[in-house]
Amino acid sequence: MAALARFTFTCLAALCLAGAAHAASQALPVNQTVDTLPGEQRQLKAEQLRQQVRQAVAFQQAERPRPAGRASVSLQPMFSSQAGSWPFEPFVNNGLFRAIAGYQAHHPQVVMLRGGSITLAQLHDALNDPRILKRYKDGYLLSYPLMIASDAGLVLEGTSLYLSSFSGTALINQGWLGLNQSSLESMAGDKPGSTDRAWRPFVVAWAGSHTQVIGSTLKRLGYNANLSRGLTTALSTQQAASTRPATLLIRDSQFSEMSSAVELQHSQATITGSQFGQSQQYAIDVQNSQVRLQGNQLRGIDNNSGVRLRGQTRALVEGNLILGATKAAIEVSEQQGAVLLAGNRIGDSRGNAIQLRNLAPTVAAPLVIDDNLLASSQGSAVDASEVAAVALLDNRIGNTAEYAISLRNATPLAGPLLLSGNRLGRVGKALVRVEGMRDVVLGGNRFEGKPLLQNLLIGDLLPLQGQLLEATVRQGETVRVRQQ
Repeated sequence: MAALARFTFTCLAALCLAGAAHAASQALPVNQTVDTLPGEQRQLKAEQLRQQVRQAVAFQQAERPRPAGRASVSLQPMFSSQAGSWPFEPFVNNGLFRAIAGYQAHHPQVVMLRGGSITLAQLHDALNDPRILKRYKDGYLLSYPLMIASDAGLVLEGTSLYLSSFSGTALINQGWLGLNQSSLESMAGDKPGSTDRAWRPFVVAWAGSHTQVIGSTLKRLGYNANLSRGLTTALSTQQAASTRPATLLIRDSQFSEMSSAVELQHSQATITGSQFGQSQQYAIDVQNSQVRLQGNQLRGIDNNSGVRLRGQTRALVEGNLILGATKAAIEVSEQQGAVLLAGNRIGDSRGNAIQLRNLAPTVAAPLVIDDNLLASSQGSAVDASEVAAVALLDNRIGNTAEYAISLRNATPLAGPLLLSGNRLGRVGKALVRVEGMRDVVLGGNRFEGKPLLQNLLIGDLLPLQGQLLEATVRQGETVRVRQQ
């Protein structure tokens, strides 16, 4: 242990001397100032940010009771553009009507539920038509699209619902949809539907509706078209902007082989303790919503990112395991609202672990990345561009091909960038790259680099590297770097 300590001190001394020599040979930017701050001030600021962002993203969500009474069941004609047809109008150009025409010999019809709730067994008896709904394996096979009106509910309890891939099957929820210890998946005859098909069954829940998936499985749903990628919530252009958000509650469930497992728009969603495997586009794609993602596992995203946050979104992403994303494990792009990424374990990203683009956090809506483990990314652990402010607190970053933390703004932005208590090491390039941030605070970080072979701090911090390492690492101080 003593030998390791001597080695660490020697490495830091070499890095400090190398940085000082470089700084001496290069004129310091006249518009940069370095101030020493009390360590207590940095720690207090970090704790304030933690409390503030948690309050900003907090919300409570509970199961909603199903509509009372027994729902009525009818067959209704589907029109592509007519009063009352808006719930399925978006799918006219997505292949739904073409798929229906290949199965229904008459004008397209939808199974309509109104005025109460109904189970699959009750629905089967009410329809009494195997062309629409029949017993199949351990449950039922649905071959018609089904729409749940705003005053109705469909109940799946301890059963399986198979959606025919050949007949234009979809679940369209305006009311209440609940799966408890049940499964929902597409079927193409006796063989699973292929992800390469032009069309697959999907679930869409419109604003004002409630969907809950408890201890259940969704499999092989969705295809890469608008509102049809898996389980989707959305606000229709025919609904008032004041329509209450769709609510979604997912707990202890499994999603596999989806186009995008969950796509949220204009919604409030809580997703906990669930597993997402082999998603094509995204595992969880969030826009203009409030979301809490806790304790989930996301493995294998074929084309894009594990979690994407966009638009007017507030999000808590905490305690998740995200492995094998093609683009980024977590992507936050052109988003407004408080975001807390905390306690996540991220690895094996073929792009960046966390990717931030075009963000302008505020005092009331901060962006905080806290206590995450980021490892084995082929890009950078945190890659930020055009980001006005962000706090990285107590993260552990290593085994990354490029940078541990990279932040680049084409035009200098106000900041601050707070780097506090992070452990950074084993990267292919520099540990920290900062360009275009007017206010940077560093303190309590541990840097593990290659002495004399690798700069730890580059970009705007490179001319100050020796001074900053001497102050923050050897002296244990907190420093603030400001650009005029």
